[in-house]
Amino acid sequence: MSDNETTLEDVLHHLANNPDPAVRSEAAQMLGEYVKQLSDEEYQIAHKALNQALLDMHPSVIMAVMQSLSRFSRKAREQARIVKETGDKSAAVAITLCKVCNKPEAIADGSVCPHDNCPYK
Repeated sequence: MSDNETTLEDVLHHLANNPDPAVRSEAAQMLGEYVKQLSDEEYQIAHKALNQALLDMHPSVIMAVMQSLSRFSRKAREQARIVKETGDKSAAVAITLCKVCNKPEAIADGSVCPHDNCPYK
């Protein structure tokens, strides 16, 4: 995953099993930092591990997990591209939310959004 000898398996193990919340938080952060270097299979494994880590009892771990999950947008970008190109909104399964109106970005309809600063108006 990085220049040293830390492997994805090491990071996943620490995220799920280390008794120290600081180490679990660091593991979550590492997954977010190296997300672009992950293969599709590693991406899916890491994404699932982060989703499971949302159940962690320590707030600092949950915050680190949430920050890392925000970088796991590879599938959402692809789905948004398909929706924009084809107009088929059924392809929008897991799209990130609009920061203004909280609607899924690929299917946000600016004409019904009550926010003046909606980027889809």
